[in-house]
Amino acid sequence: MSFEWVLHVGDFGIWPDADRIDKATKKHDGAGDFPAWFAEGRPVPRKTVFIKGNHEDFVWLDERRSPEVLPGLFYLRNGGAMDLGKGRDAVRVGGVGGCYGPADFERPSRNLQGYAKRHYTRDEIDLLRGRGRIDILLVHDAPAGVRFERHRHGAGWVSDAVGLDQLVASVRPKVCFFGHHHTRADGEVAGVRCIGLNKVMMPGNLVAIDLEPRGGAWSILGEWPSRPRNPGFLA
Repeated sequence: MSFEWVLHVGDFGIWPDADRIDKATKKHDGAGDFPAWFAEGRPVPRKTVFIKGNHEDFVWLDERRSPEVLPGLFYLRNGGAMDLGKGRDAVRVGGVGGCYGPADFERPSRNLQGYAKRHYTRDEIDLLRGRGRIDILLVHDAPAGVRFERHRHGAGWVSDAVGLDQLVASVRPKVCFFGHHHTRADGEVAGVRCIGLNKVMMPGNLVAIDLEPRGGAWSILGEWPSRPRNPGFLA
């Protein structure tokens, strides 16, 4: 079974220098394999697109001139879009990474410094809204209005990530994926299905989909640990 692309919703573990990792990363899985892979210039096993989470080396990511940070590994900046494939067969992926921060949301993204870069801003959302068709939307935080059956804030907690709901309603992707909340979740915003992914190695951390470009239908092929039946995309 093969997939054309892997799509990642943030907290990928982008720490080229393991000594720079933040406290939350130390508490969980550490720097992971990325520092060694980066030092060796190692290509990733399968073409992968990722957005930033709220635990990455944001300064290093901002300094990248090319979206391809390793062979086959592409960083999709906030407000950006990327075509997977060519011509009429291309699937367009748009992204806004980072989590909601009330104090930073209305600030220009270029003015965010240090750890504040973990937040997305309104101007980044507006940038993506102006890019036209988006087939798959990747966000790190859950769009406002998504309700969680299970959450660290309690059962029935509803996301308050302002702006992401407006983004979904504006660009009208076929499907939206998010992470951040460490649980598998399903929601709907403006008639668009929003799928929350779990932490790596936890049930629901991988969802395989098949999507037809140019207005075609999409479907879920399976979820980890279930085996998907057809080639498509991994999110």
